[in-house]
Amino acid sequence: MMEKIRAKWPLIEFLLISLAIVIAFLPMYVVYSQKIAITICLIILELINIAYYFFKEKVTKVFDFLIKYRYLVALILFIILVIFKVSGSSIGVHNNYFPSEGKTSESEVLLGESREIRSDEWMVHTPYYFSQYYNNYQKNSNFMSLSGQDMIIGYNAPIKDISLLAKPLTWGYVFLGNEYGLSFYWCLKIIIFTLASFEVCMIITKKNKALSVLGAFLISYAPAMQWWFVPHICDVFLWGTTLLALGYHFFTAKKRWLKNLCTILLPLAACVFVLALFPSCQIPVGLIAITLLVVFLVRDKNDITFKKKDIFRIVFMAILALIILGYTIIGSKEAIELLYNTAYPGKRVSLGGDYTLDKIFTNLTTLFLPYKDSNVLNNCEVSTFIHFAPFFLMLFPLMKRKLKLHKDNNLLVGKTLFIILIIEIFFMLIGIPETLAKITLFSYINRMDIVYGFTATLFTIYMIYNFFKYKDLVTLKQFIIALVIYLFCYLLFINKENLLYMPIYIYLFEIIVFGVILIAIYNRRKYFSLSLIFLLLVISSFTINPIRLGISPIEDHELVKACQKLNEEDEGYFLTTNNIQISSLLLANGVKVVNAVNFYPDMAKWTAIDKDREHEYDYNRYLHFMITLSDDNKTVYNLLQNDLLELELSLNDLAKWKVKYIVTPTNIEELNWDKNIVSYDYIENIEGYRIYKLNWRN
Repeated sequence: MMEKIRAKWPLIEFLLISLAIVIAFLPMYVVYSQKIAITICLIILELINIAYYFFKEKVTKVFDFLIKYRYLVALILFIILVIFKVSGSSIGVHNNYFPSEGKTSESEVLLGESREIRSDEWMVHTPYYFSQYYNNYQKNSNFMSLSGQDMIIGYNAPIKDISLLAKPLTWGYVFLGNEYGLSFYWCLKIIIFTLASFEVCMIITKKNKALSVLGAFLISYAPAMQWWFVPHICDVFLWGTTLLALGYHFFTAKKRWLKNLCTILLPLAACVFVLALFPSCQIPVGLIAITLLVVFLVRDKNDITFKKKDIFRIVFMAILALIILGYTIIGSKEAIELLYNTAYPGKRVSLGGDYTLDKIFTNLTTLFLPYKDSNVLNNCEVSTFIHFAPFFLMLFPLMKRKLKLHKDNNLLVGKTLFIILIIEIFFMLIGIPETLAKITLFSYINRMDIVYGFTATLFTIYMIYNFFKYKDLVTLKQFIIALVIYLFCYLLFINKENLLYMPIYIYLFEIIVFGVILIAIYNRRKYFSLSLIFLLLVISSFTINPIRLGISPIEDHELVKACQKLNEEDEGYFLTTNNIQISSLLLANGVKVVNAVNFYPDMAKWTAIDKDREHEYDYNRYLHFMITLSDDNKTVYNLLQNDLLELELSLNDLAKWKVKYIVTPTNIEELNWDKNIVSYDYIENIEGYRIYKLNWRN
């Protein structure tokens, strides 16, 4: 029986993968409206599978060709995508607030849909970047505050100074404008991330191309990375991975041009990594990158090409990095101090011990988050990496002796990743004392689950590589015991919330697929196992961010055009009320909005209405704030959540901000305002939003 299966396995494999491709695209076809695009994608994958079955050698040659010339292919792809203004932005959410305007905007989404939960991107990051066009890319901007915001702190926005060297993702904004700049940012980011991840996986697997391609996608397209793609979290992993790859090649490059390229790129990558300003992930990712670099170089000590003259290269890199970082950080010192002394997020202290055991596994709901919102927390918080680390952690101690017998010097990499994972798991599940947390800087790490997912993915790639390379690492009995324990844990983790989210048979099917993949890995069915893992990623991640053309949801609104016209005729600050979306939309179009998001407190604004700083705790934070107008004499502060303040603003306090225009869905004529303080001119009503011009008496 087994002999017959082995003989017919290529055909069985082909049919199973064909079926798996259809199943992978089924949820997309059900949920999304772009049926033609989904069908085309499905057909392409099916054709690749057919080609591999009938023309395996030729397909392998094409694959090798693409890998060999991957940087040229990536450059051509990047240029094409930017020409067509492709991005993954969720700016289409703006159309939810102007339903009868921008009617064609969502037709520009080729696949997927805009995600309201990604407000950090569409409501803050992108408007901040767009506003810099109108600010002439200056370092300080008064477009969202009275005292100004440092735009280095403002999601590291594009600025025309030396720091631009360390921010390649923003070059498109400065040189091509907002529409192409948005595409440049998104496309370059995912392409660099994928290439850098590929290089790291090539180092881990000692140049296993197929596994490295899978690893590149498992890292760069991990659900956690895609849900947090913009702004800071993904940046840290992107540039940490890039630093690791560049650092390794700097010490091992045999070609002078490659060493020279690494010499130029390394200090720039180091600078952009530092300027990500997200210590929660920067600290662990930095430590992991440094540790793995040392381990890689120890393993490959015979490949090191470092010579005495390379000391001058290191000196050059250090000087260049210090110049850029010194200029940037010293110039932004005051803003950085304000940020890190905020009540949120600056004063968060993490001691660990606040995660449950299921967090070390891939969350069973992760695969379905693009199609149905989570019923616990939000999609971003729930998302994880696709990995099999808990299973491989059980087997690794059993494999060490066999790997030693094989004299495998790559065992050092496995030991290192194993130890890192144990430290991360200990911190997540048990925690450490506050003194130790501060000494080790772990007190800053409140996103260890994401860092763990990254390490777990690297470890998964390493372990699959070993199973593909050697036949005798563990016995069948050991494998079955570990597999049963692993799958049984998944069954135990299915709780009431899960069952309210999806029916149990969905989770059972998912668990069975995990088991099938691991059995295929154990039996060294490379194409089958890697294809299934890739399809899991396609289901869970490839449509998280929409594939969008252009920026019409930001520009094509009559309200925006009316406010721009008023601003051109008589410039002044706008104030928007009763929602937190309109301020970002106006800001993105070059309109100064006094209540746009602030990364750190705009003290000129707050001290004007709170001289004694009685309410400092409410506004000393990264802050969205929603304003309602009041005819009472006192302003009322209501902190709704860590980053959202509701402000019932009195006329007396509004007068201190000298706002010139108000955009509001309410009728301010119903307010009993003192006409000796202010009068107002009603301008027009657009889409339910009234525009008023204020005339202050003094």
